Amino acid sequence: MTDKIDKWLRSGPEAVLRKVGLREGNRVVDFGCKQGRYAIPAARIVGDSGWVHAVDKDKQGLREVKRQADKEGLRNIDTVHVAQYGTIPIRAGTIDVILLYDVLHGGYFPEKAQRDNLLRQVHRCLRPGGVLSCCLTHLRQFGWTYKKILAEITDAGFRLRRRSRPTLVHDGKLVRVHFFRFTKPG
Repeated sequence: MTDKIDKWLRSGPEAVLRKVGLREGNRVVDFGCKQGRYAIPAARIVGDSGWVHAVDKDKQGLREVKRQADKEGLRNIDTVHVAQYGTIPIRAGTIDVILLYDVLHGGYFPEKAQRDNLLRQVHRCLRPGGVLSCCLTHLRQFGWTYKKILAEITDAGFRLRRRSRPTLVHDGKLVRVHFFRFTKPG
């Protein structure tokens, strides 16, 4: 990796999450957490009074999240295995922030019904006023547009509040991506 990528990996994820609005005491779901690039920094931010649910279909990735959390002494994070299109086992209305980073695309959810199911579950888990933070990637690869995916998210009951174009590490490169912040009305 380059020095710029290494530097971003040390401080970038936490900076991104702070801009999303994460703060001490929040309850967070990182859906599609992979190895925890955002789940681990989120656990640091929310502190002992908050909680992070690292959710993924990949058991190996979840083991890495657990290993890293144990290494850092983080006791406020749990790993949750779900089937690719399964139910998110989290109580309704209990989550402050849900992260959907590099998830809403045709590689993971090729069918609209699958995306609608995920968005219904996210809506169910969020408390009124809660934040859905999305990083949308790989859309052109599947012939999709931002307009299409944003419409699906708003149709699921969310309000778009902010767009941004931060630079972050994605697929091993520093790239500018599209970030969207939604809220659940309440």
